[in-house]
This record gives sequence, C-alpha cells and structure tokens, in this order.
Amino acid sequence: MKPASVPRPKEAVLFRELADGCVLYDPETEKVHSLNLTAGFIWCLIDGARSLEDVADEIASATGADRAVVLRDVLDAAGEFARQGLIS
Repeated sequence: MKPASVPRPKEAVLFRELADGCVLYDPETEKVHSLNLTAGFIWCLIDGARSLEDVADEIASATGADRAVVLRDVLDAAGEFARQGLIS
C-alpha cells in the first residue's frame, strides 16, 4: 500500500473493542484477527475516506509520536490488513 492509498474495510468484517486491543471477525473466511491497541486504532481510522497519510497524521497529532515512524507503522498494518483480505 502507498501513503496516498484510501483503503476501506471489507463490509462483512465485524469489529469488537477489548480492554487491550480489539478483535476482527471475517465471517466469509471464519477467521478471527486479534489486534493490539495501535493496530486497533489504525483499523478504526481506515474508513474509505482518509488516505493512509491522513491516518498517520491523525495518530501522530493525537499521540505526539514521530510522523515518519507512525506512517511506517500505518503502512505496515494496512499491508497486513490487505494480505488478510480485511480491506480493499
């Protein structure tokens, strides 16, 4: 995925927030995906309207983390979401 990509979650994927992260369930593949807090935050911001750059900017602004590091993390997470078939 590229920073300018604007992915959207697959409609069938269900999201459940937990105290220490979240869980995604894809009923089409019957797979459960456990996400840590960071990946869960990224998942919640991937909405088909924001680019991955926008997601990174929002996270960096909210946390004070280095934008370049956040962008790398966002791209890694989005790439994994795509490999798992959770986003398009």
